[in-house]
Amino acid sequence: MENWRLSHVTKCYNCGKIIDQIIEIYPSQSFVKCANCNATRYYIIKKADIEDERTIKEELTTKRKYDNWILQKDVTCHSCEIFGPQDILITENGIYVRCRNCGFTRYYRYHMQDSNRES
Repeated sequence: MENWRLSHVTKCYNCGKIIDQIIEIYPSQSFVKCANCNATRYYIIKKADIEDERTIKEELTTKRKYDNWILQKDVTCHSCEIFGPQDILITENGIYVRCRNCGFTRYYRYHMQDSNRES
């Protein structure tokens, strides 16, 4: 799996500004960092397996304190090696990356946050 860098404009959980949240996804960990205040949430890999689409649908509909984000990235799947969409769901508890073709899913669980402000 290659390293991914995405962004999503939304309200920062730390500074409250509507601004880019930078998302970096690596094979064993991922990060979500505010472009304004640099508050960072860290996630570590918990599970990688074939999952059906209900996993993401159930997580997407779960109401939490913060909004769930659903993103997509077209890449070659690490498991089936087919180029196509990967669904990326980011919740306050975890990050899910799932291949629409074969269902291979990586789940990163929330680990910790650093809210040091550098702006």
